[in-house]
Amino acid sequence: MKHSYCDGAIICQGLFHEKVKYNVSNEKISVVFNGCGGIIGYAEADTAEYLNRGFCSWYVNGQFIDVFSKKTVKMLGRKQTVSIETPVGILRSELFLDSSHAGVFAVYQVLERKGDANITIGCTYDNIQKLRLFSNGKTEIDSDNGSVYFHLPVGTDKITAYITFEDLSDFDVAKEYTIAQNKYMQELALISVPEGLNEMEKALFYSTYFCALENYKVKGDFRCFMAGHRYLLPMRTYYRDSYYTVLPMYNGKTHMVKEQILTLSKGISSDGNCPSAVKADYSAWWGNHYDSPSFLAMMLYDYIHYTKDTDFLNTLVDGVTIYEKAAAAVNKLSTFADDTGLLYKDGLYNKRDWADEVNRNGYVTYNEILYARALFCLSKMAAILGKDADASMYERWFQKVKEAINRELWDENLGYYINYKSPEHTERNLSIDTVFACIFGIADDEKAIRMLKNMELLLESRNNPAVKCKDFGVMSVYPFYMGAKAACNKSTQPYNYHNGANWPYLSAMYAYAKRKYGMEYKHALESWFEYNIDNGNYTPIEYFSPLCEDGSLLQAWSSAAAFVLDEKLSLDFWD
Repeated sequence: MKHSYCDGAIICQGLFHEKVKYNVSNEKISVVFNGCGGIIGYAEADTAEYLNRGFCSWYVNGQFIDVFSKKTVKMLGRKQTVSIETPVGILRSELFLDSSHAGVFAVYQVLERKGDANITIGCTYDNIQKLRLFSNGKTEIDSDNGSVYFHLPVGTDKITAYITFEDLSDFDVAKEYTIAQNKYMQELALISVPEGLNEMEKALFYSTYFCALENYKVKGDFRCFMAGHRYLLPMRTYYRDSYYTVLPMYNGKTHMVKEQILTLSKGISSDGNCPSAVKADYSAWWGNHYDSPSFLAMMLYDYIHYTKDTDFLNTLVDGVTIYEKAAAAVNKLSTFADDTGLLYKDGLYNKRDWADEVNRNGYVTYNEILYARALFCLSKMAAILGKDADASMYERWFQKVKEAINRELWDENLGYYINYKSPEHTERNLSIDTVFACIFGIADDEKAIRMLKNMELLLESRNNPAVKCKDFGVMSVYPFYMGAKAACNKSTQPYNYHNGANWPYLSAMYAYAKRKYGMEYKHALESWFEYNIDNGNYTPIEYFSPLCEDGSLLQAWSSAAAFVLDEKLSLDFWD
């Protein structure tokens, strides 16, 4: 399909039969629209999926419309509008979610009606017995055929409906639609769009900003960001994913960042154990991880540094302050450090960090950089609280780790930090997750510029002559992991998952670092977006390459691009 951009919206033009899948989500549910006026997915947070397929058909006087009819699909935020050109007029559907309803608002209408044709929209769903339908027009549910029919006879040009699997006894469609529509328009109006963006960049900003916002979920006092629409059962929030997800939320949504920190802090056990994620009952999801504790300390410091809300450090969680929670998690992590000061990731098959399909052990540069940053953040927060002894201790630890990273993991001949180092194996490939050395001041300016130039040559697929496929932006690693036991599952294959696919959140961080050092950065920041639009992915993707299956859509941490685009927010965000 042909695509363009207008006022932040993605516009696709093609034929009726062409699918335009669009993932949307709000505080309660995740839904997939199909670009024909129908819903092909509906899942409620922490609840089994109610719908995993669906169809939408348009009929004129009982006959299916020409499947080669021209259509225009407009997507912005949680709304998809489809306009189909037919001899009897423009057939239009508008599907959208507001921020909190557990259902889909649908408007079906005929514009510029010609003649006396009767229009019917037929939507087919599985689990139709559980579906609740409310409308202000003529509708019928045929359970035997698994279909819902919306009728637009002559004299009726519009019907508004609410489609849900929630157990409701009554619902005033007209009233609730008006409220939801107004609320949605106000929501759009309150988003501060960065100045100076072109039309594509506006669409990228809205797409990635909403990607974060839509993954915010509420269940009782469990208020936080999911990692994406595939992470609803069990409902859980990740330390690492949410760190990047909240970054654009500093633009007008700092209360959500605060709620995220509170939720994550409740997942820290009394002895400082920190899992990969926290479930809705605050129990752990997947054991101790080597990067999770660092992200909690980093997020807490980012929040108080940006908002100046230093009183938040003394907020009590489980009877201790939130600062003490973060400190306990990092202190526990410190027990994995050896005499060098570096964390030692024990075991040949230890996958407990973000690269969970790569057998990185020993000194993993990515983990060490984050650990150093966490120690820096704790020293600053301790100083704010007047805990001078703690501040000095964490500062000494930080300096020791920083020096060890540069001594043990920088390769002067290669001009970058190696991936990891252990007695069993030293992996000297260039991993994009080491870019945080440039962002967090672990690398001096000379090292940072050398490394970024090497990333430009090796990881940007357009510049690497060994990459024989279409330019797809920034690879996560090069050279690829090639050993039989280096990786597992998807990552055993070059260009796949952690073994060279493009991860937009890391591309955004790489772009941030390039901008910091005055280098061209727009290609890294933006190319993944247009590549995926060209390939029919209309919401931010988890990972991708021309040689692997696509990752999940509406992946929350891919919203980091909105943060980088917002220069007023991000330019001096990290000290």
